[in-house]
Amino acid sequence: MKVSHLIINFFRWYVDGLRQPTLNALARMILVGSLTALAATSASITFDTGWLSVSLASGNGSTYFFIFLALCAIGMLVYSEFRDRKIARDSQLIKIRHMGLVDHSIDDVENYLPSYLKKIKPQALNIEFSNSHKTSDEEKLKMQLAKISRITDTIMESGSSLNNAKKHIVYSGVAPVPMIAAAGHVISNMQNVNVADWNRQKKKWHFSTYLDDGEKINVNLDTATSPQSSVNLLISFSLPIDRTRVQSDFPSLSCCQVTWENKDTSYDKLGSSEKQERIVSEILGFINNEIIPANTGLENLNVFIAAQASFVFRLGAALNQGHLPEITFYHYNPNHPEKNHPWGVSFNGSVNGYELIN
Repeated sequence: MKVSHLIINFFRWYVDGLRQPTLNALARMILVGSLTALAATSASITFDTGWLSVSLASGNGSTYFFIFLALCAIGMLVYSEFRDRKIARDSQLIKIRHMGLVDHSIDDVENYLPSYLKKIKPQALNIEFSNSHKTSDEEKLKMQLAKISRITDTIMESGSSLNNAKKHIVYSGVAPVPMIAAAGHVISNMQNVNVADWNRQKKKWHFSTYLDDGEKINVNLDTATSPQSSVNLLISFSLPIDRTRVQSDFPSLSCCQVTWENKDTSYDKLGSSEKQERIVSEILGFINNEIIPANTGLENLNVFIAAQASFVFRLGAALNQGHLPEITFYHYNPNHPEKNHPWGVSFNGSVNGYELIN
């Protein structure tokens, strides 16, 4: 098991090097390649027969060359580690913990940071509003939204002497969809943003590090109605969204739907940041090229989404465009006595900042 784990890690080093060609990644790629070549050129097999012992071996003068490459790669790794630690001393890491649902003893995301971020001393920014998915207290929801809207100012004030390139942000959120989308919208202009998801089954944070599997989405624009000033956009990825419940709260509005091409909703389909960014771009193109042209004078776009937090965050960030209409992400609460979607958060359009909608 240890050998197989080592081999898997070698291949992961190589893949990471192709995806993010940094000095450290390049050194790892060279080390993997040289060690693999050394193993191949120095292979030796011996087996006995009933008459004699047979030995098969491979090797040539290139062995010294690959040893040299391996030593160079180790030197590069040592240098990159030294350089990364020096850069870390001059960098800033803001660790945003956004809790808005039931507190299930959710761990600190600091314990799961990527290796390059572990070198930077983190500064905590906590947004704690437990059970906000069930509350009807408008003031508490407004307090949470106000704290979210001040994230950028808080980051600027905590490291005003540093430029954005030296600031790193880690967002870890377990909160209602509208609040996560608002957080993404607020942080959309910041560089070096990492978004974590909480795995409820494994009880740990994880980042979207898988490769894009190329899975496609299906978009459906309801063209049966005349152009409207308000349109509903339903995005079903982790769970199906009940269109009848949406229409019961927002009657007479056309519904545009985004689903997986195979209609199979699941929690584990968005484990790649590249895949998330691709799909966000496709949805943004759908809004700009289909929804807006089909609804001249569109004033409001109501968004209902079932997807993991990191995707909601990235979608909120992508919708930070001045030409878009007012966009409202709605919260789903099936136990509310009056509405299935009792409140939402609006931004863009004529909204100045962020507005809580009831």
